[in-house]
Amino acid sequence: MKRIAILCGLVAALLCLTQNASAQYARKGANIVDKSGYILSDSQLINIVGQDVFDQTVVGARKQYKAGKKLIWGGVAGIVAGIAGSVYSIVKLNDAGYTNVDLTSPDDLKVILDNDPSIAFMYLGSSALVGVGGTAFTAGVVLKTIGKKRLNWVGDQANAARGYSLNVGATPNGMGLYLTF
Repeated sequence: MKRIAILCGLVAALLCLTQNASAQYARKGANIVDKSGYILSDSQLINIVGQDVFDQTVVGARKQYKAGKKLIWGGVAGIVAGIAGSVYSIVKLNDAGYTNVDLTSPDDLKVILDNDPSIAFMYLGSSALVGVGGTAFTAGVVLKTIGKKRLNWVGDQANAARGYSLNVGATPNGMGLYLTF
């Protein structure tokens, strides 16, 4: 009796592993691909998951994913440009003789603003650009993650829509009975 229970447990475990390993559809970027790596067209995806899921999930998830990607790269560019501008401003301040200046002090910034406004505005603008870039980067990560999760869900729905079938025919090792799921 133990042997039968163990054997049934092993068969069930192998079937579960096989199901996970043979997922036919997955996400690649903002697209759903089949197991060969070919991107499914919108009409193919509609046939698999239905018009409602496509309209309510796929369209919005693709927009979120792509917008998130653009915000991430825009945020990185803003951070890099802002840091470069801040460093350039500090070098210019040192060249102008402001070596013992506390840039976080409003009084010291007022002195620099009165004497060298271009350097002060460059520093303040660069600092603001770092903040804006950081915000864009954070928003991009959030949007891309949400879009990615939604597209993964669509891939899971496409795999669930496949169903199960028991077939007789050619297998990699000859003729036999095989289960497709």
